[in-house]
Amino acid sequence: MHTEKDDLVKAVAKGNTKAFNQLFEEFYAPLFYYSYNLVQDKEEAKDIVLTALYKGWERREQFLQYQHIKSFLYLVVRNAGLNFLKKEQHAASRIQEIFLTAERHTQDDDYLATEAEVLKKVFKAIDELPKKCREVFKLTYLENKSVQEIADLLQITPSNVSAQRHRALSLLRLALAESPLALLYLYAHIIF
Repeated sequence: MHTEKDDLVKAVAKGNTKAFNQLFEEFYAPLFYYSYNLVQDKEEAKDIVLTALYKGWERREQFLQYQHIKSFLYLVVRNAGLNFLKKEQHAASRIQEIFLTAERHTQDDDYLATEAEVLKKVFKAIDELPKKCREVFKLTYLENKSVQEIADLLQITPSNVSAQRHRALSLLRLALAESPLALLYLYAHIIF
């Protein structure tokens, strides 16, 4: 059965660019949707579709029916999408392998150096607190004293202890704001 679309394909086969533009308009959106569903990357999907349409133009003389060019274009898009996924998967596994190897070699040394640096920052920030804040902070978090014990030791009211502790935490948050690891260490290992 001969259709208007077959006539369009025959015009394309003869090099008619207007006819090809019609086919381009007809196929671009569905091919893009198909390609995007395969690769999940808009730019790559566009490239795949444009390449497929270009290949269709290059081989235009081979197509006698609409269904032939349609099958060809979908096949090219599918193969290009699968090739892209294979490359992505291979690249991702290779990158992961490189990172794991590098991580194993540097993990111990880096961890120790980082922990020492973080501890240095935390204790420097504690030492720079105002005297009362520093005393309350150390008694609370380093010596595990209760509010009442601290109040008795420093001869201040329990509410003053709470206020000094709150002030110390606020000042430490500010002092360590530029170092998230130090702030995390403070909360994870000292306060809790």
